Amino acid sequence: MNKQLLFLLPCIMFVMNIYAQNVGIGTTSPNSSAMLDVQSTNKGMLVPRIALTAANAATPVTTPADALLVYNTATAGTGINTIVPGFYYWNASANRWNAMKEESTNSSVGFGSWGDCSNNNISEYNPVVDDTGEYGDYFGYSVSISGSYAIAGAYFDNVGANARQGSVSIFQHNGNSWGTMQKITDPAGADNDWFGHSVSISGNYAIVGTPRGDVGGNLEQGSANIYFYNGTSWVFIQKITDPTGVANNWFGYSVSISGNYAIAGTYRDNLGSGPDQGSACIYEYNGTSWVFKQKIIDATGQPGDDFGYSVSIAGNYAIVGAFLDDVGGNANQGSASIYQNNGSSWVLMNKITEAVGGVDDRFGSSVSISGNYAIIGSPYDDVNAVIDKGSAHIYYYNGTAWILVQKITDAAAVDLDYFGSNVAISGDFAMVGWGTDDIGANQNQGSAIIYQRIGLGWQKVQYIIDPAGSAGDVFGSATAIDGSTKRFLNGASRYASNSGKVVFGKVN
Repeated sequence: MNKQLLFLLPCIMFVMNIYAQNVGIGTTSPNSSAMLDVQSTNKGMLVPRIALTAANAATPVTTPADALLVYNTATAGTGINTIVPGFYYWNASANRWNAMKEESTNSSVGFGSWGDCSNNNISEYNPVVDDTGEYGDYFGYSVSISGSYAIAGAYFDNVGANARQGSVSIFQHNGNSWGTMQKITDPAGADNDWFGHSVSISGNYAIVGTPRGDVGGNLEQGSANIYFYNGTSWVFIQKITDPTGVANNWFGYSVSISGNYAIAGTYRDNLGSGPDQGSACIYEYNGTSWVFKQKIIDATGQPGDDFGYSVSIAGNYAIVGAFLDDVGGNANQGSASIYQNNGSSWVLMNKITEAVGGVDDRFGSSVSISGNYAIIGSPYDDVNAVIDKGSAHIYYYNGTAWILVQKITDAAAVDLDYFGSNVAISGDFAMVGWGTDDIGANQNQGSAIIYQRIGLGWQKVQYIIDPAGSAGDVFGSATAIDGSTKRFLNGASRYASNSGKVVFGKVN
């Protein structure tokens, strides 16, 4: 036995040498800065391979240390706690496993062309991810674009130990591509605030909705933060709330900003005797601060209308959707109301419903307004006996009233596509997205269509899919377009196990 030990001892020392507190494997001179230095030219290193059960469950590890590294072999968990095979480390402060994600230059993944689309009407395919994001963030759930700036929300982003506090990222176009300027979180945020559930950007101002944020002692009253770009960074300038708000209102579920005006929807606002009739609040920048101007409601509204579920503001016009408004005998047919600033207050111009609407069309689920045009989504509209095929409606203000100029649908849409789930309009361009579009065998990969105004009519410019997309991405579940620059972006918030991404492009 002693002879065997004497024989093995130099072999062991050749492979592993200990100097002070440094351990070397495959080297006689381990790096002095490393506790363990493993060197090889033809072999790798294996870390423990473990089948984790969920992102928020330590098992099968017992009391993992902070930063403990494992390779997960399982696909498990649900929702934001879904995990897939890959490297994970234990985040003790958040009490969960965090995935180690591949970094990418300038936040861009797969920068290239739109496939066959690039040979036609759009170009500058530019997908972007949050380099610090994690699985379950839903980055790209909300998006907005204005000139060379854009914003995307990740309302399920965990911030420190706060689960689903949320974050937003602001991007700038440098003349060639889009890159991240700044990632913003609310320093006063808390668990389940949903900061970034709604976003909007206009010039040097951006607004971010936090519908489940607590205000004083009112749980989930909701709020919205306004930021200003000072030439160096985006700085917080003000938090706005409904001065008459109460608990569980979810103020800021929808937001929009344009010039010196901002609007925030509160679809769960209880008015009168019933719940969820809804409201919206308008604010004006007076040169110093954003001041509350007016709370608007549907004077003919009823409990459960969800007025304020969607909002948009541009210049002196604002539009508010009430997608569960009962119209005649049609439950949840939906409506949208357009208001005008007369210099002293915002007054109702038109309450719009679809003349041939039906039960549960949910007209008003999405709205957008620009100049004398507005677009309204009706994603549950049955079109030519196709159940929940969906549609979108474009209206024009003729100087007297807002009139329907065109109802648009996707001829290739099928049952349960929900075309019109997301809409955007700016200048002579409009975009309709629906993340539930199946592309080939890829269920819910998602798509969008861009339209251009020719006279009073709107013509299809391009049907868009993500050439790098996959099943479940829900590309097009958030849409935005800037008519002046012809640039657009679409959110794909369920890309890569719900980590999410946004995809920029440009109309040629």
